[in-house]
Amino acid sequence: MDERVALVTGASRGIGLEVVRQLLLRGWKVGMLARGQVALEQAAAAFDPAVVAPIVCDVSEAASVENAVAQVVDRFGPVGALVNNAGVIDPVGLMHETDAADWIRLVQINIGGAMLASRAVLPSMLARSKGVIVNLSSGAAHTPIEGWSAYCTSKAGLAMFTDCLAAEYSSKGIRVFGFIPGVVGTDMLNGAQRKFDNVIARLGDDIKLTPDLPARCIAWLIDAGEGEVTGVEQSIRDPELRAKVGLEERAKW
Repeated sequence: MDERVALVTGASRGIGLEVVRQLLLRGWKVGMLARGQVALEQAAAAFDPAVVAPIVCDVSEAASVENAVAQVVDRFGPVGALVNNAGVIDPVGLMHETDAADWIRLVQINIGGAMLASRAVLPSMLARSKGVIVNLSSGAAHTPIEGWSAYCTSKAGLAMFTDCLAAEYSSKGIRVFGFIPGVVGTDMLNGAQRKFDNVIARLGDDIKLTPDLPARCIAWLIDAGEGEVTGVEQSIRDPELRAKVGLEERAKW
């Protein structure tokens, strides 16, 4: 069994897919979780099948998450690093005009998914007194954005969940981070920009980052040694972190 086993949710595209790529470059074996089977299989086809395990999973459902984690453990061994990347932005719109079920569903995915995945991997991490959990945070956790009530609320909740995990498990050998990736030009963001006229919709392509940049930061955080990182919440806008990762500077972050 390999000790360097990672699990990435939302792994079929965007930041999640790039995190998989960066972890593979660093010698990790990776369980790739995503809801869409076709997109997941197409994404996984780019990698050596000996080091990736693509598994269809709905992170909002406990049984689906537990089954996926069990498959990764059976294939590679205990999970040593978890990246909770799966998330959605829809529904976008004024809160009273959004569908209530969709609003609640978003919270179940964005917060509940991170909880379920963390809950599934923590017992083995605790047994080994070793592990890393990275939750994908957002500037939306701290700034209200018109039309994004569900997303902002979920990211604020996820930030507190991350802090709670750190409070409960950092003394037990588990490193926990929330990572703010900046404005990344993913399909999810680009689609949301077209649905509601707000400050995000008016952002130009010049400010958008490519997904590999935050992915490199996340992979570095996972492999970072004792004392190399201070604090729970990390951000790509931190010049000290960028320097440690080796990102080339650009005009806008």
